[in-house]
Amino acid sequence: MAEMLFYEKPVPLSNQTHADWRLKLSEKRFEFAASINSVVLAGIEFVEASKDYPIVFAQAGEQLVPVSLLGLRDTGNVYVNSEGNWLADHYVPAFIRRYPFVLGEGPGPEPMVCIDEAYSGFGLEEGDRLFEAGEAQPILTNAMTFLGEFQRQFDRTKSFVAVLQAQSLLTQVSATIQDEAEHKTHLQGLMVVDEQKLLALDDETVLKLFRSGELSWIYAHLMSISNLKRLTDQARRQ
Repeated sequence: MAEMLFYEKPVPLSNQTHADWRLKLSEKRFEFAASINSVVLAGIEFVEASKDYPIVFAQAGEQLVPVSLLGLRDTGNVYVNSEGNWLADHYVPAFIRRYPFVLGEGPGPEPMVCIDEAYSGFGLEEGDRLFEAGEAQPILTNAMTFLGEFQRQFDRTKSFVAVLQAQSLLTQVSATIQDEAEHKTHLQGLMVVDEQKLLALDDETVLKLFRSGELSWIYAHLMSISNLKRLTDQARRQ
């Protein structure tokens, strides 16, 4: 997973190095994600994300991961405007919401909590203190909880994708989208669940997917494909 997708200067947080540092979060703070065209999703996000974005599966390094499409060009997020506002009606993906925090590799087996030191709201003057007398303060402890839950859900999602692959449920698709100015965008290398193969699964496998809640993820993904038109319309408005 591209953990550092839009992090310019990620550094490990330290109650010594950052003893006096503060963080001020702004509601208009999504300009950092303006240049990306997709973002990784955890499976548990599918239902809410499907209300706004097409959800597909794409290769990220050696992993196949679920992503929400945010743009039709190589770069450019049509859901972020020039003022840094997020424009989708219902949901902002967790991968985006965790910024400027992120988990990074530490010297030991446990990941380290990092922060993008280049984030404009991170400094010594304004905002909430990250540490007080060496102890993490609520803005940091809440972020740590969020990061931990996101990692757990993404680990679960990797197992979910492995099941889809083991059952040969994914099929590669391509699409050409043409806007009103007759500009064409070719979407290639994306994968979706083949519903006919899904319907052909044996009862035991379907029951396992149902009991785990992951069958609803699959159908949220399938229903989300219709959001390609929403994405095209949003690009046109931009």
